[in-house]
Amino acid sequence: MGACLLIHGFTGSPFELEPLAARLREEGHDVLLPTLAGHGGGRGEMERVTWLDWIHSADAALNELLRRNERVHLVGFSMGGLIAAYLSVKYAGRVTSLTMLSAPIYTLNPKQLFKKIAEAIQLTMRHRSPHEDITRYLTKMKATPPRSLAHFRRLVQTVKPMISEVEVPLLVIQGQLDELVEARSADYIHQTARSERKDIHYFPESAHMICHDCEAHHVVDLVIDFVHELDGRWEHVDTRHEQHHDPT
Repeated sequence: MGACLLIHGFTGSPFELEPLAARLREEGHDVLLPTLAGHGGGRGEMERVTWLDWIHSADAALNELLRRNERVHLVGFSMGGLIAAYLSVKYAGRVTSLTMLSAPIYTLNPKQLFKKIAEAIQLTMRHRSPHEDITRYLTKMKATPPRSLAHFRRLVQTVKPMISEVEVPLLVIQGQLDELVEARSADYIHQTARSERKDIHYFPESAHMICHDCEAHHVVDLVIDFVHELDGRWEHVDTRHEQHHDPT
């Protein structure tokens, strides 16, 4: 089986991609799901790193996989999708495929985010029951230093023009109820990439955390099928190459 590097999102953790990672491991893949620099700790850790540190930590994990595998599949969730796209350009010759889940080309601005919080609060008051969106939004806002938000925007601005350099087989997945990333981000990626093979799939009932939402099993199946199909193609090419050079 192949090797897969999975990259989580901004202020997130490997948990965001764990359902997919678990399935890939069950299928026999060599899976690496690192924690990006500055993540996994407190606010102070995030304040000490930059957008380049996030990329460098993913780059280091990719090189770890490449030391024991000829080629690697890249899968990125949210900001991790942009980092994966960057790496797919840098290491194009050794990347079998790129999958981008909920990748943020266009994100909600602070005004829209506050509107979402207000709507969640209103919904809670109406039904008089806890609403998980409130806790999630407020926790992220309190824990994320303004400096880190600036570096996140810098990463988006840097990688967005590089999408046109993506040439590896590409799978783009987007939830249509995403509360953080505008769904047109997926269209931009799909239309801009130069990949010969590029697929796009929208999930109508899924929000941002697409690997944990109500259609997560379909998302995971889609990625697994994509990876397996491309692994099969490369094995076929390698076999033909070996037969062609067989002196007997």
